[in-house]
Amino acid sequence: MEIRSSKLFKQQVTDLVCYLKVTFGKRIAFRVKSEIEKKVFLLKLFPNMGTVEPLLEEEPLVYRYLVIKHNKILYTVEENYIFIHLLWDCRQDPGHLMELIKDVD
Repeated sequence: MEIRSSKLFKQQVTDLVCYLKVTFGKRIAFRVKSEIEKKVFLLKLFPNMGTVEPLLEEEPLVYRYLVIKHNKILYTVEENYIFIHLLWDCRQDPGHLMELIKDVD
């Protein structure tokens, strides 16, 4: 199955990797980036492997997530592809997630 991702998700991954590189070093940044890439690859094989996001159950789409450290990859499974909406830091205010998900392209 094809993977598509929002501009926001791509920017969030870039920002996270840059932050980790400056704060914790290249090795940690590379490890987290590799883990994100691995999870995205596994989505191609097992699209429904993520858990349904309870904070977004009221939304018309079924949002699923995969956890990586303090972050969630939020995605939806469409008929012919998987769309990754954003990378969410779980330590943020949950109300902000509901606002942010509406602005994703």
